[in-house]
Parts: sequence; structure tokens; C-alpha cells
Amino acid sequence: MRQSPSWQVPAACAAVALLSLWSILGFYSATEDMAGPNADVYKIGEQPARLQDLAGALPASGAIGYFSNVPLSQTLGEVLYLSAEYTLAPRLVTDQRLKPAPVWVIGDFSKPLDLVQFGNERGLALVKDFGNGAVLYRSRAR
Repeated sequence: MRQSPSWQVPAACAAVALLSLWSILGFYSATEDMAGPNADVYKIGEQPARLQDLAGALPASGAIGYFSNVPLSQTLGEVLYLSAEYTLAPRLVTDQRLKPAPVWVIGDFSKPLDLVQFGNERGLALVKDFGNGAVLYRSRAR
């Protein structure tokens, strides 16, 4: 049986190492764009800070109504709703139109609007505007 020349084994190891480094650089450049400033386009990571003061004004448990100016049929509306559910857990965040209506209702808005009028049209009294689209209402049905 014939042995390989002594330079072939180190050359093969060097080739494998270079190909591995090339693959790592390719992987890094492909994932860098996905993990950059556009990674959280719906700002889900900002929801806990944005809703923190509002959460402190709510009871620790129970059903909380939810309303937004963005329909749940749109991606942004669904993202806002699901992230509010997650952020406000263990409270049960539900549709504001439930019967009987929840006492407390949060408004989660993506653009400025007349908050008092928005609440009045839905039978809600404005309790506090926490800024950045987070609003607390109380149902007038009780």
C-alpha cells in the first residue's frame, strides 16, 4: 500500500478550514440583513415598555377589553393585539365587544386621533392617555 505524500494531508486540512471560513462569512452576511435595523418592523420588542404604565393601572387579573384603530384583519392589527395579550398576561385581553362588556378597556392606537370621541362612540370613558398610543378606558355600561 502506497502512502500519500506528506504535504497532501496538511493541504486537505487547510482547504477544509478555508472552505469553512468562507461558509461562515457567507452565513454572516446573509443573516446580517435579517437581524439589522429592519428585523422588528412591527416594534414588538417595544410593547412591554410602551404598555408598562398602562399595565400598572389595571387590576392584576381578570378580563380586559381591547380596541384599536387598526383592524385585526390587517397584519399590524393582529401584531398589536397579540403583543398586548402577551405583555399584559396573566390578564385575559379580549375583544371589547363581549357581552357583558369588560370594565376596563385598553386602546392601542397606531396614529393620533380624538381619544375622547373614539371612546364615546363605543360607550367608553377615557381614564388616562399613557402616550405613544396606549390608552385606558372604562366601560360606561356598568
